[in-house]
Amino acid sequence: MDRDTQPGDLPRLSKVIDLKLPLTWLLGVASMIIVGGFGLYQQVGNQGEVLKELKDQLKDLKITVNAGNNQAATIQGEIAILKFRIENIEADKRATK
Repeated sequence: MDRDTQPGDLPRLSKVIDLKLPLTWLLGVASMIIVGGFGLYQQVGNQGEVLKELKDQLKDLKITVNAGNNQAATIQGEIAILKFRIENIEADKRATK
């Protein structure tokens, strides 16, 4: 057993931290990982909100497109009726000549 250590101490761990990984570097890297993780969490949260907004906008767009399709179908029906009436008027006009 080493002379510098007391029973129950962790001599190997302290030697590894002191000699191979300075404590300042270890704390610096740990803090960078924590800050990076927090930033990543914030980005994912913001993207989730953006996706919700886009989903709502997409629903509104679908409603608008469906309303436009219904209006187009109504207008096409009215145009077909007007064409039919014009053809009947023209046929009556030719018949009277």
